[in-house]
Amino acid sequence: MMKKSVYSLMLFDEIVEKIDQIAYVNNTNRSQLINDILAEKIGLVTPEQKIQIILEQLDENFSDTLSVSQINKNSSIQFGKSLKYKYRPKVRYSYEFTSNEKGKYAVLKISSRTKSEELIDHFDEFFNLITDIEKKQKDYAADLTNKQTSHKFIREFKEEGELSQDTEIVANNLTRYLKMIDKAMNVYFLNIEGLNSSDLTDLLEEIYRGYYNN
Repeated sequence: MMKKSVYSLMLFDEIVEKIDQIAYVNNTNRSQLINDILAEKIGLVTPEQKIQIILEQLDENFSDTLSVSQINKNSSIQFGKSLKYKYRPKVRYSYEFTSNEKGKYAVLKISSRTKSEELIDHFDEFFNLITDIEKKQKDYAADLTNKQTSHKFIREFKEEGELSQDTEIVANNLTRYLKMIDKAMNVYFLNIEGLNSSDLTDLLEEIYRGYYNN
């Protein structure tokens, strides 16, 4: 885990002015840009640079299925979609990165702005079913940290999304999980009015196994 400290540097005003201009264009700040430039010069990859690589890979991996609504440099990516259900409710998927004592890791947040009580109940049931299915998969349960509030879901990837790993591995782990969730959600809402909870669970379990047991 890389540690940051405060250092004093004597720089030409003209250099700082140019750095600030470049930082503004790239939606970052002076310290981060200088840090990135120095890291590249000496052949190091910072956690922020690794995050950016992962975000760009996620953008590419979902280019044919989800539309990116926002990318925050070295920070997060958001996808938006409309469900094939009444009133075409909008859902937002967001991958962000947070820190603990071991380093940075990815967090998936799923939410909808709906005020429909019926739809909120359906979202809650879907997230409950997914959480129960994951808990049954002992091979993957060790990495589970799910949090759920009304029609919102948070999934932490403290192992599968930890930045000490190769960026390609992290991007593939995050891609696989979100593709599973997105497909499961589509199937759930397409069948919510025609199947009971047990049959829906069987469908979702089949989807989950298709992504994690092959």
